[in-house]
Order: sequence, then structure tokens, then C-alpha cells
Amino acid sequence: MKPSRHIIASLTLGGLLWLFTKSVYVGSLCFASGILVDVDHVLEYIIHHGWKGLTFKNVYRACEQTAKQEGKMRFKKIYIIFHTGEAVLLLWAITVYTKNIYLLAITIGFSLHLILDCIGNSLRPFSYSVCWRAINKFDSNKLFIENRE
Repeated sequence: MKPSRHIIASLTLGGLLWLFTKSVYVGSLCFASGILVDVDHVLEYIIHHGWKGLTFKNVYRACEQTAKQEGKMRFKKIYIIFHTGEAVLLLWAITVYTKNIYLLAITIGFSLHLILDCIGNSLRPFSYSVCWRAINKFDSNKLFIENRE
């Protein structure tokens, strides 16, 4: 999903949480966590390309799910370590256990990000499970619907 859509959705949800809780920190944490999940795309770029040419534009182009080279995904393996359902479940478990409002804001923002990605990206079921990706050796051709053989 495009970063602009994550920004709009996270800003909206963060603003609503700020209005509801009267805490600028809660709203800001929700907003930030809804966007910062994508830092793993930068890590993905560095893994595949090193530090050379590291710009927002290059990272976006290289990681865009539809970006293909000669009919194949640009990255043979995709790790996206923060885009995992397991991380969301762990965050929710810790949030419920601690009942911490700031952790709740982070968890809501993080969850929103993954929900939007699940809706907006053409991935196969379970592609947001790090366990499933590991079983499939992080092979990008097994993640994206467009790459069905």
C-alpha cells in the first residue's frame, strides 16, 4: 500500500485517539506506529542493495509489490520483519496484560497498518505470517498472487 494512504489512515486514527483520550502522546504514538512499521522496507532494501542509492524514492520503487524486472520480483527473498501477524498478536497480548494506554496506542496503529496492507496488497493468505514465510524460505514468488505458476 502506498505510504500516503498509511499516513492519512494513521493520522485520522491518531487524531481520533487524541480526541478520545485527550492525550497528544497517545494520538502521536498511534500515528507514528502506523507509519514506522514500514522501516522494515528500508532494511529490506539494504539487505538486497546495500547502502548504495538509499533514498525514499529508490526504496519505494524497489519494494513496491508490483515492481517487476523481466517478469520476476525484484527481490528473490522478502523478509519484511515487522509486517507479521505474530508481532500483532504478541503486541495485543502484552497490551491486554499490561493495560498500558501508550502500548495500546502503538498496538492500534501497528494493527491498522497491517490490516490496510492485507486489504491493499495482492498477497497470498498467510503471507503476513513470519512462520509461513520462513517455511517457504522467504521466497517472494510464493508470497505474491501475481506470481502464481
